[in-house]
Amino acid sequence: MKCKPVVAAVVAILACLLLATCGVAGPAVTATTPAVLLAASPIPLTAATNTTVPAAASPTATGARPASEPSAEARAYLDAALDLMQQYSINREQVDWDALRRKARSRVYGAHTAADTYRAIQYALRDLGDGHSFLMTPEQVAQMQAGTLNAAVPKPSGKLVEGRIGYVSLPAFAGQGQAATEYATAVQQIIRDLDAGTPCGWIVDLRENVGGSMWPMLSGIGPLLGEGVAGMFVAPGGAETTWSYRDGQALEGDEVQTVVKGDAYRLDPPPPVAVLTGPSTSSSGEAIAVAFRGRPAARSFGQPTQGLSTANREFILSDGAWLLLTVSRFADRTGQVYGSMIAPDEIVPQQAGQDDATLQAGVDWLLAQPACAPGA
Repeated sequence: MKCKPVVAAVVAILACLLLATCGVAGPAVTATTPAVLLAASPIPLTAATNTTVPAAASPTATGARPASEPSAEARAYLDAALDLMQQYSINREQVDWDALRRKARSRVYGAHTAADTYRAIQYALRDLGDGHSFLMTPEQVAQMQAGTLNAAVPKPSGKLVEGRIGYVSLPAFAGQGQAATEYATAVQQIIRDLDAGTPCGWIVDLRENVGGSMWPMLSGIGPLLGEGVAGMFVAPGGAETTWSYRDGQALEGDEVQTVVKGDAYRLDPPPPVAVLTGPSTSSSGEAIAVAFRGRPAARSFGQPTQGLSTANREFILSDGAWLLLTVSRFADRTGQVYGSMIAPDEIVPQQAGQDDATLQAGVDWLLAQPACAPGA
């Protein structure tokens, strides 16, 4: 079974468009390694939870299939997706699979094609209860791979605050290949440019990072994070897969996922870093927040994150759609396992219309650090 790197989709972008090896004919799928993905509902679901199953139509004189009965193709496609859920879901031991399968099958009456089963699959993913698994249609996959999902997302940016603090805003990113390299390289260039002003401390703002692919984020922010293991994926059975930063590279285990173009930038000694989080910090954004947990001279400020500190695994279905299943939880470098909302070290109340209290809290803490002391 051939694997390839996984890239996540950003739900906020997909929501705007609509409101986480090729498959072959039949229910074949391809599994890939874990990646961090934002929970999404690319196929909008209604609030209704009850589905009325129409009565079976009488067979025609020619013996044709009753109109309400799903085709063999649709049934096989749905069953393949359900089999993957049952085998890989992080909640597989807590799900009543007989009930879930019955409910899913009741939602595909009249289905003829794979696409006709998408809504039933999305409902089944919701019923897994992890809040993070989702389905991407082939069209959405193509948009993500082409990099068009990032058009409405702010670019990484930076500035000097109070003349002494380097500030880096790390937004969401969905893409792979050259686009991922460009994102990571742009972040390191921002750090390089700001460092020319000799800041004594740094702020990493994740408050608007709704997720995407963690690897270009990790590669880009690496000079502030420092080299070495930054976190882990922890499977239900306790198996751990590390993720780390080294010389411009973001690695999963020993496998390079993203690397910056040209020479990686280095900060020596590692500076103090304040990390800002909020309720929009999600999935891959939460992974970067976790990466700074346990790092010396790092502290987080703001509000708790959204609560999707879990990793998804991509399975490519026979028509090219992606089934993205939550399979593990994040853990930081100290071994602390997450999986839900992550509270910052310091909760900072923020009132509408007021100055940025969270940013100011980070600045105040940094200015109190030895690296920012007068004459340091």
